[in-house]
Amino acid sequence: MTLPKTQTKGSVFTALEAVPPLLRQGEAGIEAVIEKVRAVHEAVGLDGVNIPEIREESSKSDKGERIKPFEPRVEPREIARRIKESVGIDCMINRVVVHLPHDQQADWFRETYEEYGVREFVLVGGERSDVDYPGPRVPEANEMIRKVITDPKLRVGNICIPGRENEGARMARKMGSGADFFTTQIVYHASEFTGLLDELKEVKMEGEPPSLLLTVCPVKSARNIKFLHWLGVSMSQELEAWLVQEKDQVAERSVEHIRNTWAEIQRHAATTGSRFPIGVSLAPIGKIPNSLTIELAESLVSARTAVA
Repeated sequence: MTLPKTQTKGSVFTALEAVPPLLRQGEAGIEAVIEKVRAVHEAVGLDGVNIPEIREESSKSDKGERIKPFEPRVEPREIARRIKESVGIDCMINRVVVHLPHDQQADWFRETYEEYGVREFVLVGGERSDVDYPGPRVPEANEMIRKVITDPKLRVGNICIPGRENEGARMARKMGSGADFFTTQIVYHASEFTGLLDELKEVKMEGEPPSLLLTVCPVKSARNIKFLHWLGVSMSQELEAWLVQEKDQVAERSVEHIRNTWAEIQRHAATTGSRFPIGVSLAPIGKIPNSLTIELAESLVSARTAVA
């Protein structure tokens, strides 16, 4: 998977988030993930797969609720290898870099590249800023991975949080340490992302503008939304109330809202002359049926074409 440095009119770089299965699910769990990726890819033509690293963590909001307790999962890089072998799609791995000391983290990067064939990474920091972790912080890890993997096709991504104060300046500093694309946290409100685009116009950046992957997540129930709150996802009370107003229409309303959000973002980018290529990362968290993920992907592509 290679994120574009430019964006063709009418095109949408589309990635699917594939969560590693539980270890106890064995081969059946791995095959289920592969088949999910295959089904969505055959329907909409994915450009890549985004594989998160799931770790035990605490709630980011007192409104949140974890649906199930944490359990160990299959390594993301093993899932990446299996998806590449079975479906033929390259994967990017989200890697929390702070838990291994510098040398061990460097070895992990080298091994993942050489033995698993992964060339795209999203480097993630620690859960808490007041903890002295044994591993490198994200900017240091950005520099480290580029020394360990000298392949010119290496792509290094970081996380950005639209709506956070001074996020544009943070992104510029991370670009200075080696990041060349960003994935957002899950976004439900266009104003957060359009505000970031406006902020980035005022930030001095060297080189090509980074690609931005907007992460979106359909929901099908109030319980889904509680888990998103647990993850720290920003959703207004008004939007939440509208989504769950009709219990049998939550999924359809979420797709409608995400489509409208995406269209608003694209209109803003077009009218303000934004230089940043914008793609989509579909993150169907929980037991979201493939049909809903495919419906969402198709609607985002048509929305992009409509405003191009």
